[in-house]
Amino acid sequence: MSTKETQAAIASYVTDMLALEEHIQKALTGQIEDAKDDTMLQDSLRATERMCEAHIATLSALADRREIAGQGLATSVKKAAASVMGLGAAAIDMVRTQSVPKNLRDDYTALSLACIGYVMLHTVGKSLSDEEVARIAQQHLEDHATCVMTFHNIIPVAVVQQLQADGLPASASVLEEVGETIQRVWRSESGVPQTEDVAAHRVV
Repeated sequence: MSTKETQAAIASYVTDMLALEEHIQKALTGQIEDAKDDTMLQDSLRATERMCEAHIATLSALADRREIAGQGLATSVKKAAASVMGLGAAAIDMVRTQSVPKNLRDDYTALSLACIGYVMLHTVGKSLSDEEVARIAQQHLEDHATCVMTFHNIIPVAVVQQLQADGLPASASVLEEVGETIQRVWRSESGVPQTEDVAAHRVV
C-alpha cells in the first residue's frame, strides 16, 4: 500500500474522532447551562467540556498539518459527522430530555464510544507505524477513561436527586454502597480478558 493510501486510512479515523469530540462538546455546553443549580454537576460537565475542547484543538492541528485527505478539514469532518450522527446517542445528536440522569447516561454512552474510538485510532497508529497518532490517541483515551469514571460517581447522585424531585422516597444513604459496588465490579478480574488474550486473537 502506498504512503498516500496509508495516510488516507489514518485520516479517516482522525476525522471520525474529531467529529465525535465536536458533537460531545456541543451537547455538554447546553447541559452546563441546564445544571446551573447544581455546582458539583456543572463543574464535572465543564471539566469534560474543556477536555473535549483540548482534544478538538489537538486533532484539528494534526489534521491541518497533514492536510488530511487532500481536502479542507471542514469538509472531511462534515463527512465523518454524518457517520457519527447515525449512532443515535442523545449526547451526540444533542436531543436532550428533561431528565438529568438520562442526559448523563447519554453523555456516558458518547464518552464510552470515544474510548473505543481512541482504542481503534491507537491501534491504527501503532499498526501503521505512526507514533504521533498512536501517542495522541493514547492520551485522549486516558482522558476519556478518567471522565467515564467520574460519570460513574455523579450519575447515581443524579438518579437519587431526580427520584426525590419526583416525590419518591429515595434514600441518599445508599450512594456509598452503590459507589463501592461500582468500584468492585470494575476492579474485578472475573470475566475480563487479560492482555495476552488480545494477542491470542492476532490476525494471521
